[in-house]
Amino acid sequence: MLLLFRRNDILGFGILAFVAFLLQLAYFVNPPSIGELGNFYSNSFGRFNWLRNFYLASPRIYIFVSTLFWLGFSIYFKQVLVNLHLASRRDFIPSIALLLVVSCLPIFLVMSVASWAAVTFFIALGMILGTSYNKTARSRYFTIGSLIGFGTVLYWPYAWVFLAVILILLSMRIFVIQELLALLLGFLFPLYLIWAVHYIATGNLFTGSSLALHYALPVAIQYKVATLVFIIFFILLTFYGTYVSRMGIIGNKLQHIKKWNGVLLFFFASVLVGLSGKIFPSNAFILPLLSFSIILCSALINNHKKYNTFTFYLVLVVVLSLQWVLRFI
Repeated sequence: MLLLFRRNDILGFGILAFVAFLLQLAYFVNPPSIGELGNFYSNSFGRFNWLRNFYLASPRIYIFVSTLFWLGFSIYFKQVLVNLHLASRRDFIPSIALLLVVSCLPIFLVMSVASWAAVTFFIALGMILGTSYNKTARSRYFTIGSLIGFGTVLYWPYAWVFLAVILILLSMRIFVIQELLALLLGFLFPLYLIWAVHYIATGNLFTGSSLALHYALPVAIQYKVATLVFIIFFILLTFYGTYVSRMGIIGNKLQHIKKWNGVLLFFFASVLVGLSGKIFPSNAFILPLLSFSIILCSALINNHKKYNTFTFYLVLVVVLSLQWVLRFI
């Protein structure tokens, strides 16, 4: 079945789209309750209640739109990995890797404010890893900072990843104070903009009670059996995918190693912010899932085809088990 995604044409996209919706069959048959999804409509400065109302009015249409959202992003995700040479072929394996990961549990699949923020952070990561080491990049740094700042405006707990972004850039390029200042200014620009627009519109500043600027560690677990299986699956594939990615480095090994180090640093930083929330798993964990999808992709495209096929079917069985059986136990 993995061979179905080893193509880069309209038929390959059709297969990907069909499988994407087939993967969500459990959620179309039995849409999750609004309580299972947590505060998926909350943002740093309040709530997008229209998202909540949309889901309450028609959960199946919301799941349909969410599937389209992730399907569209999976194409961009694939292209970024190909451009960065983190995927060796122009096929849809990176896309199906991402779709499998976000389909594990409804709290990941359903389009949320955290998912929008995670997408902006991933776009920034792609720009970071694609930054030339020997060219001036002040405007690029400002854009990267702005993307991180915009993601922070949407979902405050992700702000801590900004520190990892600085470390990744310093590991890939020489220290240039003007570029780091551009990065900082870019990060602050969306925060200043939302503050200014709010003040102009209301005549008031944001108060502490109106902001969702908090970070809380989990004190409860949702889907206990499913979450335990998911954590084991997550850890094992992280180690395996990381090992395979290191073994498969070709070409400019130094630059490739730097890119993979950047992916891993971003991944570990995003895991820390992904634990935000009183209940685990929460929408916050979407950000680490995006970098985890890169690691999973590497486990599906190495030179050992039999292992690739086994890994794919293992992931598929785990995802379907989480959807249909384990989350109900």
